[in-house]
Amino acid sequence: MAIGLQARARPILGLVRTPDRISLPTLTVVALSVSLALACCGASQPDPPVGSRHVRIPTSGGDELNAIDVGQGADVAVLSHGATGTKEDFFGLAGAFAEHGWRAIAYDARAQAREDDLTAVVAYARRNGATSVVLVGGSLGASLSISMAAELHVQGVVSLSAPADAFDALHAAEALGDSIPVFVAAAAENEPYATDAHRIADALQTEPTIVSGSGHGSGMFLDHPDLMDTVVAFANTAVGRA
Repeated sequence: MAIGLQARARPILGLVRTPDRISLPTLTVVALSVSLALACCGASQPDPPVGSRHVRIPTSGGDELNAIDVGQGADVAVLSHGATGTKEDFFGLAGAFAEHGWRAIAYDARAQAREDDLTAVVAYARRNGATSVVLVGGSLGASLSISMAAELHVQGVVSLSAPADAFDALHAAEALGDSIPVFVAAAAENEPYATDAHRIADALQTEPTIVSGSGHGSGMFLDHPDLMDTVVAFANTAVGRA
C-alpha cells in the first residue's frame, strides 16, 4: 500500500479516539511498557535476517556499535530500538526491507549516547553507498529519529510509539512540519503513546496510523505483521521509489 507524501496518512484497522495524555516520566513509562510486553509475550530473540552481515560501526568517541547490515542498494533504512530494546527487535522489519530491495541497518545503541550513535550509523551508511536514508525508530528510538531528522538530512522517518517529550520530539515535529515525510503509528491501548502519536502527527500536519491492541514500538508487528509492509511502502514513497 503506497502512501502519498502529500496525503494525510490513513489508519489501518480504524482510527481510534484516545484519552488525554497521561503525565508520567517518559523513560519510566517506556521501560515499563516494553518490560510488560516482553513479559507477556515471552518471546525469544529472533535469528538475523538471511544474508545479514555482522558489522562494528565506529563512533566519534572511539567506541564501536554492534550492528547488522542486510540487503543491497543505495536506499538504506536505519533502525533504532527503544530504551530497553536491542537491534534484534527490528530483525523482522530489517528482513522485510531487504526483501523489497533496501539495505537495512539495525544497531545496538548505548544508553547515554543515543544522538552520537545514530549520527555514527547514518555516517556509516553513507560511507558505504547510501544516497537515501530513512530513519525507523521504536519508542525512544522513534523520538530520537524525529528529533534528528533535519540535522541528518534524511528522506523520511518512521515513528513507532514515540514518546512526545523524549528528545524534545514534539517540538522537533513542529519544526519539521511537512518538510520531511513522517509515518506515525501507535497501538490504541498503548497509552500514553497513542495520544502522543496524535500530538506528534498534528505537529507534522498528518494523521497517525492507530492499530488495535497494546503493542509497543516494534511489538506492534506481532499483532499486525502487515504493518511492516505499510512501513516499507511509506519508505518507498519517501525516497521516490513508488
